[in-house]
Amino acid sequence: MKRIFNLFFVFSIALLFFSACKTDGFSKSELSLIQSESSNAILPLFTINVKSDSILLRNEARSIKKKYIGSETLEHLRKRMYATVIDSLNGGVGIAAPQIGIGVKMIYVQRFDKKGEPFEVYYNAKIEEYGDSINSGREGCLSVPNYQGYVSRSQDIAISYLDSVGHFNREKINDFTAVIFQHEIDHIQGVLYYDHIVNGYEALTYKNEF
Repeated sequence: MKRIFNLFFVFSIALLFFSACKTDGFSKSELSLIQSESSNAILPLFTINVKSDSILLRNEARSIKKKYIGSETLEHLRKRMYATVIDSLNGGVGIAAPQIGIGVKMIYVQRFDKKGEPFEVYYNAKIEEYGDSINSGREGCLSVPNYQGYVSRSQDIAISYLDSVGHFNREKINDFTAVIFQHEIDHIQGVLYYDHIVNGYEALTYKNEF
């Protein structure tokens, strides 16, 4: 009987240890940030004005394993990212996880090409093909506050991604929505929009001057 009790005790401790170590693919610091507040609370934006933020923004993000999609931690992050991008003080049309300090390939894009113009989440998004039609348009970024610049982007792209339930999809995107996807996918590759501009950041204009 004592042996059975000891085995049960060891098993219980192991189970608790496994639960404590379960991170759903996130580091301890990322978990702390994700779980710091409720799911409807916005997250602080990382900007190029802070050196440590800028370093993270320049790193390529990690792919998200399909098995983690739908997990409690990832769902909590998804809801907080959504709350952040729709917050009236931000007013963005898209956001990427690195912009709130989480180094994974997760983006939100406002689908202006769909009825109701919904925000949708995408995991491991990748541009598979760029179309030949190129337009130059004005862009800004939540992580580059107060500045804007003109960027040349393809108006037709083909992308692949995992959707909100982990299904793999390929899709062709056009016009302004295609521009948003390119901007956000840049983020998960460590690229900022002014990297596409001749003279880069120095060529940006204070947004109130437009």
